[in-house]
Amino acid sequence: MKLITLNTLGGKLRDPLSRFIASHADTDIFCFQEVFHDLDESTRTTDFIFDEGANEELFEDIGKMLPHHRGFFCPIHGVFYGLAMFVKKDIGVVETGEVLLYENAAYDPTGDDTDHGRKLQWAKVATGGRETLVMNVHGHWSKDGKRDDAIRLEQSERIAAFLKQSGDFPKVLCGDFNLRPDTESVRAIEAAGMVNLITKHEVSSTRTGLYPKPERFADFIFLSHNVEEIGFRVLPDEVSDHSPLFVEFE
Repeated sequence: MKLITLNTLGGKLRDPLSRFIASHADTDIFCFQEVFHDLDESTRTTDFIFDEGANEELFEDIGKMLPHHRGFFCPIHGVFYGLAMFVKKDIGVVETGEVLLYENAAYDPTGDDTDHGRKLQWAKVATGGRETLVMNVHGHWSKDGKRDDAIRLEQSERIAAFLKQSGDFPKVLCGDFNLRPDTESVRAIEAAGMVNLITKHEVSSTRTGLYPKPERFADFIFLSHNVEEIGFRVLPDEVSDHSPLFVEFE
């Protein structure tokens, strides 16, 4: 199977993103972060999470771009912003769900220095008589950078716990973790039996030229040891301030 993960930047780069998705429409599974779904007008004007120029109906538009895929939306903030998975219709989707990674009851949607809740979206897919657990994450954001803090450590422990309790299924974990590779938070995920393709392939950046800050890491793909990696690439397309990551596996 082929999988692409991408933080879409809210779909702000509409035409480049549309061309990118169309050119990769043969991909079996897409995992997207920062996806809007029927954004409400009142929220759009009061909530800082909506950036000017973002696509208020990105989930719907991606669905039109991928008519041979089924879309699954996981709301994280309100009912209109979150994670999305698109899975080819010839791949069986056995079960879907979500895991709460972080909850902030004091989140202020009118400010820009606190973080909303975070979740892990998952789908158990079946192809060729084998089931695989695919997980999509957009990790905790902090204005202080992408190193360890108490929330990120707890978040990774929750991810690791889910990985362990889900049994021996082949697993693919991906997304924007808002982490550096040299953190205890990443090591906790690796210790749960996952191979980190970013460090394995000595990737030097998962950011595009559209990201102005010096920190060049955020995005990861992890594979369990019973998943065979066929190919992995950081794609060069500038459709966001994050680079799309591609993996082919079986």
